[in-house]
Amino acid sequence: MIRQATMQDITGISSLIRTEPGMWQDAWADNVINRALKSSNGLAFVWDNCGILGFVCGHDVGFRGYLSELVVATHARRKGIGRQLVMHVQGELTKRGCHHVMADIWHGAEPFYESLGWVPVSNMVSLRKKDLRIYHQ
Repeated sequence: MIRQATMQDITGISSLIRTEPGMWQDAWADNVINRALKSSNGLAFVWDNCGILGFVCGHDVGFRGYLSELVVATHARRKGIGRQLVMHVQGELTKRGCHHVMADIWHGAEPFYESLGWVPVSNMVSLRKKDLRIYHQ
C-alpha cells in the first residue's frame, strides 16, 4: 500500500494532482514532480493499490520537517489513506530528528489535520509568497 515514490510514478502522481481542482499550478514546470521527488530525499510516498490513489511529499529542512503536498483520489477518500500517508511521513521525519513538521493547508483540509493533532502555528506568523517568475536578475 504505502511505498516510496519513484521516478516511474511521475505520470500517476501528475494525473492524481490534476484531478484536484486548483492544486495543479499553471506556473509549474514540466519537471516539477521529478524535482519534488529528488528534493524530498526519500520522503515522497504513494499509496499504491493497482494504481496511485494517494501521494505525500515531505522534506527535512534541518530546522523542521515540511509537508509540501498531500492528495488522495476523490473516490478513495475517507478510507484512512491520507491519514496513513501523513503518519508515515511524520514517522520518517521523526527518525531523521525533526521535532516539528509544518505544511501549507487548504482551508477545507483544516479539520483533517486537526484530527491528526496539528495546530495553528501562531497568531504572529503569517504566510507570504513572492512570484519569482517576475524577477529575472
